[in-house]
Amino acid sequence: MLSPAHFNSITLLADAELTREIFGNVDSVSKSVFYVLTALSIASFVYGIARHVRLWRVGRKTEARFQFVPTLRHFISRVLTQRTVRGRGAASVAHLLLFSGFVVLTIGTTLVAIEHYAHDLFGQGAKHPIFHKGLYFAVFEIVTDTFGIALIVGALWFACRRARGGTSIGHNASDWAVLGAILFLGFSGYLVEGLRIIRENPAMPAVSYVGLLCAKLSEAVGVTRDNVDAFHLALWWTHSVVALGLIAAVPYCRLMHVIAGSLSVATQDRKLGSLQPVSMEEVEQTGRIGAGRVQDFTRRQLLELDACVSCGRCQDACPAFEAGKPLSPRDVVQDIKAHRNQVGPKIVVARKAGKDEDEVASGLLGESLGAETVWSCTTCNACEDVCPLGVSPVNLITDMRRHLIGEGELRGSPAAALQKTQRHGNPWGLPKQERFDWAEGLDVPTVKDHPDFDVLYWIGCAASYDRRIQKVARAVVRLLKHANVNFAVLGPEERCTGESARRMGDEFVFQELAEGNIETLNRYNVRTIVTHCPHCLNSFRQDYPQFGGRYEVVHHSTFIQRLVEQDKLPRSAFNVTSDDANVTYHDPCYLARTQDETESPPEVAAPRQLIQLTISANGNITEPNRRGRSTSCCGAGGGRMWFDDGPETRIGRQRVEELLATGADTVAVACPFCLTMVSDGVAAQKPDVRVIDIAELLADALSDKIPFNPTHNNVT
Repeated sequence: MLSPAHFNSITLLADAELTREIFGNVDSVSKSVFYVLTALSIASFVYGIARHVRLWRVGRKTEARFQFVPTLRHFISRVLTQRTVRGRGAASVAHLLLFSGFVVLTIGTTLVAIEHYAHDLFGQGAKHPIFHKGLYFAVFEIVTDTFGIALIVGALWFACRRARGGTSIGHNASDWAVLGAILFLGFSGYLVEGLRIIRENPAMPAVSYVGLLCAKLSEAVGVTRDNVDAFHLALWWTHSVVALGLIAAVPYCRLMHVIAGSLSVATQDRKLGSLQPVSMEEVEQTGRIGAGRVQDFTRRQLLELDACVSCGRCQDACPAFEAGKPLSPRDVVQDIKAHRNQVGPKIVVARKAGKDEDEVASGLLGESLGAETVWSCTTCNACEDVCPLGVSPVNLITDMRRHLIGEGELRGSPAAALQKTQRHGNPWGLPKQERFDWAEGLDVPTVKDHPDFDVLYWIGCAASYDRRIQKVARAVVRLLKHANVNFAVLGPEERCTGESARRMGDEFVFQELAEGNIETLNRYNVRTIVTHCPHCLNSFRQDYPQFGGRYEVVHHSTFIQRLVEQDKLPRSAFNVTSDDANVTYHDPCYLARTQDETESPPEVAAPRQLIQLTISANGNITEPNRRGRSTSCCGAGGGRMWFDDGPETRIGRQRVEELLATGADTVAVACPFCLTMVSDGVAAQKPDVRVIDIAELLADALSDKIPFNPTHNNVT
């Protein structure tokens, strides 16, 4: 490290000729050859990038337009800060070191090139630098030396991890060549600088402190000013050739993710859990829906394929992969990418020649991907959430599901559930007249009978028809009445939101249901919706605005917590359980992950705060290993609720084991799907453990009953 005195001396010499010669010890012939090699390297780089762009353009155009200001803001806040790769311990630190070293040294090399070409332009000669001198030069040398160390440390860490093995990251032989090239450039750059210091013997060589160390080591093995030229030129050439070769190779190896990933992250404006709507007019014109061919994906999606670095984070987070299903989100992305690379160039040629693309490009599903793989996804969005490069396997999968639905490739119970949803407005296929039976004896107001309501309580299909889930709706009503909330329900006029249908790939059924529900909600001037179902919550927040349905939508846990905070459900209204109560809480994917915008959102905090109301200070909320955004799926999302999986093959069984491993005697949930799946799993392993919705937990703890007064205006 440099001492304060050393920095003072640098400042005093700021106006002196503190600099170094560019292309020192490099003759004119070598410089000419270097320029030729540089041109070839850049040409290879540009050609490779252009090839990728052509493959991206094979995909569908969308109405989205490039927005410079948001993209620049995201590039600075997400890419340059490496925000999206945080949270993985040493791997995140190593990536930050490698990335920052790569970026700073690239900038440094560019500045040196600008200085050199400025010399030639203004004819001042290499002995008279324009800006590469004085204090700037001293800072430049120190900064590049420091970030060169960062580059080497990061590359060494990744090399050691690959050598150790035991990780889910994909391995290619070329990866070792890339890491080897980066390490060689890091070490050889310092050695070249050390040999330059020996050769030029500058007045202040220590501004390059690593270079000075290399100079001392070189002198220790016999390098002197008399023989340094040959060593310096040979190493300079080796360093230059490897550097130019690495630049030329970027579009053809894993380093392409630096470019594609940066574009993906900087231009990403998609919210977690959202899906792009399908234009019915486009379907009528093309006769196609979803993605059965690689060109059916959007250009953005084909860009994401090149952003994927095959790190395996998505695979590690995937509950279907954990359960032994034939689904690895990483493999889905890589398989589609391999298929695109194979047929994409043929499609480009066919388009130029005006030929039928289908004659040269084979179908995607059945050849590169099996239908069982596509149907295994629960759309829990864990894969997209953990991806640091903005890749969404879920969107790729749902687009392929749309194609399979359009081709009539879904069979059995899930197909029957879709048919029932379309015909009867619910996946059970039960009549709408029974939709309000759950409220028998509760005197629940409907929007027709009580048009001056403030809050609409959305019941959902499960609580309408499933006897176990009906208890959740009844508990919520007790709590709303206890707090004198001015609410109403749609009753028989309510229909399925279509959330499961959309994520299963049936866009037609979803849009039909959504348009009908929006018409009903608007007819009753609904502004605020409370629902106990995170899937309905996500659909109202993410899907319905695409069709004009915009409402304030609140999960029942958040709404009830507001009532507690406003003292409309005072803490004194709840009786606590015995001192030895031990409760664990299961975070629903579509609440804790999909709707989470901050580190401690109400959606995550509210359920735990409500549970705490029902247990004494000596009681425990024992957390499972995976919680909050890192929760693990129960296995019912994405339409998997309607698949006939046996107990041993059911997605989510590992989650049940994790919840039981906490030793809790009560498992609290906040989603009707989770209540069903976790209850089934717990009953098969430890039937004495209670599984209950937080609303039931609170309703059971109410110490008294307060009459419902619908004229009392309350929380909205």
